[in-house]
Amino acid sequence: MSSPDTRQAPSFLIKQVARELIRRGEERLRPLGLGTAYLPIMVAVKNGDAATQADLARLLRVEQPSMAQLLGRMERDGFIRRKVDPSNRRSQIIELTALAVERLPQAYAALNEGNILAMTDFTPDEEAQFVAFLNRIQINLRSDV
Repeated sequence: MSSPDTRQAPSFLIKQVARELIRRGEERLRPLGLGTAYLPIMVAVKNGDAATQADLARLLRVEQPSMAQLLGRMERDGFIRRKVDPSNRRSQIIELTALAVERLPQAYAALNEGNILAMTDFTPDEEAQFVAFLNRIQINLRSDV
C-alpha cells in the first residue's frame, strides 16, 4: 500500500496558495505602508463589525496578546487611534485614521491584482464554484469549534 501524496492534499494546497497570495499581497501593500494583517482589522472597524481590541480578537479568531501587538504597530504606523470607551473606561474604541481611510481603496485594488492573477484562466462559473467550495470548507471547519 502506498502513502498518499500529501502534496495533493487539499489542506497542503490551500496552505501553499495562501502563502503565495500573502507573499504577493505583502509586496503590493508595502509601498502603501500596509501589511496583509492590517486589512482585516481596517475592514472590520470601517464596517462597524468590531470596535474594541476584544471584539477584533474574537471576530478575527486571534489571541488577545497578538491583537494587542498588531494594534500597537498599526497605531505606531498611523492607521488607527484608540480612545477611551465612554461606556467602559477600561476599554478602548479603535478608530481608523484619515490615512487608513485614504489607503484602504488603494489596498483593495492592490490585493485584487493578486486575485485576478490567481483566477487567470478560470471561467466566471469556475471562479464562483471555487469560492463556494472555499466557503463550504470554512463552514465545515468552524462547525466543530
